[in-house]
Amino acid sequence: MARSHFLPTPTRHPRSGRLPATAVLLGIAMVAGAQDAPSAGDADELDVIAVETLRDDAPVEQAATPAPGAIETIIVTAQKREQSLQEVPIAISAFTDFQLDARGIVSVKDLGTAVPGLQFSDLAGYNLIYLRGVGTDAFVPSAEPSVATYLDGVYFPSAHNMVQSFGALERIEVLRGPQGTLFGRNSTGGAISLFTRAPGPEPEASVQASYARFDDLKARAHVSVPLADTVAASFSGFYHREDNYYTLDNGGTDELPPEIGRGGRLRLSVAPTDDLRITLTGLLARYSGTSTTTSVNTAPSLLGQLLLIPAETREYVVTADSTPSLTTDTEAWYGEAVWTLPWFDVKLLGSHYFIDAYDYVYDYDGSQRPAATYGAESDYQQIRTGELQFTSNDGSFASHWLQWVAGLYYLRSEGGYDPGYLSLAGSVLNLEPVLGGLPDALRGLLGAAPLPTQLRFNFIGLIGAESYSGYAQATANLTDWLNLTAGGRYQEETRTLIRSDVELEGIDGSLVSFAPRESTVSNFSPRVAIDVTPTRNLMLYASFSQGFKSATYNIINIYLPPDYIEPEEVTSYEIGFKSDLFDRSLRLNVAVFESEIENLQTGFVSLTSGGAINFENAGEARIRGVEFDATVLPMPQRNPGLVLTLGGSWLDAIYTDYRNGSGYDEDTGLSFRSDCGDDPDNPSGPRCRDFSGNRIVRTPEFSGAASLSQTVDVRSGSVEVGVDYYYNGGFFYLAQNSENSFESSYRVVNARVSYLHAPWNLRVTVFGENLLDERYRLAQFHTDFGRADTLAPPVVVGLRLNWDFFG
Repeated sequence: MARSHFLPTPTRHPRSGRLPATAVLLGIAMVAGAQDAPSAGDADELDVIAVETLRDDAPVEQAATPAPGAIETIIVTAQKREQSLQEVPIAISAFTDFQLDARGIVSVKDLGTAVPGLQFSDLAGYNLIYLRGVGTDAFVPSAEPSVATYLDGVYFPSAHNMVQSFGALERIEVLRGPQGTLFGRNSTGGAISLFTRAPGPEPEASVQASYARFDDLKARAHVSVPLADTVAASFSGFYHREDNYYTLDNGGTDELPPEIGRGGRLRLSVAPTDDLRITLTGLLARYSGTSTTTSVNTAPSLLGQLLLIPAETREYVVTADSTPSLTTDTEAWYGEAVWTLPWFDVKLLGSHYFIDAYDYVYDYDGSQRPAATYGAESDYQQIRTGELQFTSNDGSFASHWLQWVAGLYYLRSEGGYDPGYLSLAGSVLNLEPVLGGLPDALRGLLGAAPLPTQLRFNFIGLIGAESYSGYAQATANLTDWLNLTAGGRYQEETRTLIRSDVELEGIDGSLVSFAPRESTVSNFSPRVAIDVTPTRNLMLYASFSQGFKSATYNIINIYLPPDYIEPEEVTSYEIGFKSDLFDRSLRLNVAVFESEIENLQTGFVSLTSGGAINFENAGEARIRGVEFDATVLPMPQRNPGLVLTLGGSWLDAIYTDYRNGSGYDEDTGLSFRSDCGDDPDNPSGPRCRDFSGNRIVRTPEFSGAASLSQTVDVRSGSVEVGVDYYYNGGFFYLAQNSENSFESSYRVVNARVSYLHAPWNLRVTVFGENLLDERYRLAQFHTDFGRADTLAPPVVVGLRLNWDFFG
């Protein structure tokens, strides 16, 4: 047989031994211990589906179609090494490729109805992710998301929705709570890690295609082939085209463009020796369409009423005078080299990531009135990263009781608007007749430049960052039932406001130009966790962790100097347990936590900020919560194909000190920038708005998800029937918690029926989404003109094919 260097021997970390139950652990330990006696159902004898990643950088070896009804053993890399999901003292939601395909999850945003506590929404074409109540309205490149997204271990911070579709995925891990020690900057809410299929030593190919309402066509293909004994390559491509479920009413014949996404990923893996493996990846993708730039003004403000903007009530009808659009190009190149030494493993990662959003048009007033249009000719972000990582292996010193990881990390980024723009009155306002009638002396003050025919302000706002960090974390197995994990990360980052200018279309030179600014901050983010295993299938843990979000500047500034936004810091305390009970027919994981946030970064939109978000610090916030995840096999012997999964998240998330907040006047709907000044008690002084005690935006008090599936073996295959349910208790879009900004509770029900033809490994699925035809918003956007809404899609029914075949 040909030599293969692709599949190293898997490293396992079994837990064994028992601890006599103490008074604190007695209740849970007795329940778990009663199920832990040696039997035919013991862990070593149980028929469990192995969905194990041999390394975080190696191909995953698993059954193409898991047997029905089994609780999967999932290997994750949340601590930069392979561990069972149930052994990691971190709250994690993980999905295998089989689960992703069964539920139709093809992008990060699809996780919003699958992971309680993860709130995914959209704002004018940007993804906004909140996890455990921590997030940022990342409307501009000057503020990166608070939930870090990683693709194959590489940081992908873009907020544009297109780059969230990556083709064939191997698994997704959602890590809850601050992950500052191992994942670094901008993971104050958590981290989402996506792992794509890597080249392997055996030929492999799969295709997926679906067609649904609104001419929604999706296609995906993945091929992996060995090119030599030690060389393999893979290609994954995807294509998506869908007609907009909104129609355009602008008094003409224009139509909304379709949503089109397409891209490809090429990977090459070379293993020149048994100890060295190099993997190179290139990713190119393009998205075009409208996303949530299709919005409707449903509650005009006083300014909107003066402009005769009607409150639009027609569902799925856009009354914009300018056709919404957005095109996004993504280019990413990244690679890694893994060298296995007798003493430890060395990994070197490098990446170059570039995304450019253009042809961006958003009807700012959300009506047929030609009042204001916001957009960008180029909204780009360019990031380069490098990481050198060292990880202990079986040959490391004290490897039988000590596992560790350490590394150095570098990031350099640049991005912004070049330019963005705000157009007022459009072609209706022609200044030529007015300015042309001025006396020659006054016209001379304007210079020889041609007169503008509209009020279009161009904003050039560019910001850069350079970050260095070093980190280390170790887990000591103090006994066979007690582990201690400790680590920390030191990082230093310099933020540079490269340029912040305002120009008026048609007039040479800048109306306003601010001098460049620069600031440097440092941070140390520690983590300490202790976990106890009183019985084989029960782990209890307690942890302390911190996270750090970068400082930044407001890049769009008209008359005030650029604001410096302080870095955000999160401190989290968590206790929880993970258990596999009743011969592993019940998996129950629970976490209780409290997070304290200093200098919470939040956003605000107004005409005075050029129509884009300006950021401010909200002082302090506090979030308390309880989460649980459960997988149940109700009848493991009589009906192993019946599986129930449940999850819930209760969050008490409030601003504890936000005494100087910006918002919208509830009587007029016009924006205000709150400034308490030196004497907030002075009635003739500036108005001070106190949001202390209000609920944190985009954070429901309760959200929950449930999935019930039944698989039945039939001749030549199996049939699966599944129902997925999601409940959101409602949340506010504005920190002032005005009634006008509240999203009411809603429910989403999806269902599927599939047939697997085993001889061909072909699965046919009929699916339905939002079967209750629930009306809820994907986005709510407040401006000085009123509130603009974008509804989620209505009922969608479709057909999906999955075909996996191997050489």
